[in-house]
Amino acid sequence: MRINKAIAAGLLTVMAAKLCAIETNEAGTMVHFRRRGANAVETMGVDKIVDCRTIGATPLRVTNPVLCSLLERGLARLDPLHIGLDVTPDCALVDRFGVASERLFAVGPLTRAAFWEIVAVPDIRNQCVALAKRLSRGIGDVTS
Repeated sequence: MRINKAIAAGLLTVMAAKLCAIETNEAGTMVHFRRRGANAVETMGVDKIVDCRTIGATPLRVTNPVLCSLLERGLARLDPLHIGLDVTPDCALVDRFGVASERLFAVGPLTRAAFWEIVAVPDIRNQCVALAKRLSRGIGDVTS
């Protein structure tokens, strides 16, 4: 509803286009783009940009010390697409040798190659509930 109102008011433009360049100067931000199927480059002044080009950085480019340590030590490995970590259907990390962990799990965007659209809070919440149920089944197996 809010999106439709913003479009109707001319406050939001949605289009399929290739981003060619972005210029920022004292007058504002200018975006140079080519619409899908067109040859001509157009220019538009904008206040905000929502980038829908890709799902983000590969885990190899992050500086999170926990993630870096898991990868360096071989306790986790990248998924085949290199967009997250390799996990089993129940979120267990897969190590460098292809063995699923009994103790290490991942949820959310790090599991996006296995679960794809796993960036919305409801999806992550459902993933966490399933993992919590799996982990709670193993609590009786632990001895002190």
